[in-house]
Amino acid sequence: MLVLTDLVHTQAFAQTLAQAICAGQLRHIFFQGTLGCGKTTCIRYLVEALPGSEMAQVASPSFSICNRYPVQPPVLHCDLYRCQSDIPWELEEALEDPKLILLVEWSEFLPKELWPDEVLLVEFSRKLEERSLVLSAHGSQTAKLLPALKVPLTR
Repeated sequence: MLVLTDLVHTQAFAQTLAQAICAGQLRHIFFQGTLGCGKTTCIRYLVEALPGSEMAQVASPSFSICNRYPVQPPVLHCDLYRCQSDIPWELEEALEDPKLILLVEWSEFLPKELWPDEVLLVEFSRKLEERSLVLSAHGSQTAKLLPALKVPLTR
């Protein structure tokens, strides 16, 4: 478990994820947690850490369902909160696109049979200003990456 005590820690964790993405080690990151626990903030910091982020306007896709960001590699950010029974076509296509990074909020609404073989699951919980993260790997390649993602965060 990781504890993020402030936005500096959240940004540091997101930058670690971005490094793994840029190194080609990570393509699918699924996020779970209650409203307001920090999922979108973490994703914003992650996208901002990718090359080309100055062209990206990172916002919650709560109403648009999916946002595409023109970074390198390209990112599709989906929020499934309002899609509990219907999966957006952009997400279905993204699951098959090996060049696209997929970040999914409320991934518990994506049926497990649609999950890719390799996924990092980030489960957020919140207590006051602190966020606790539980990271779990689905797939052997992602499992190898877990120790590097759990490094202690310093100020």
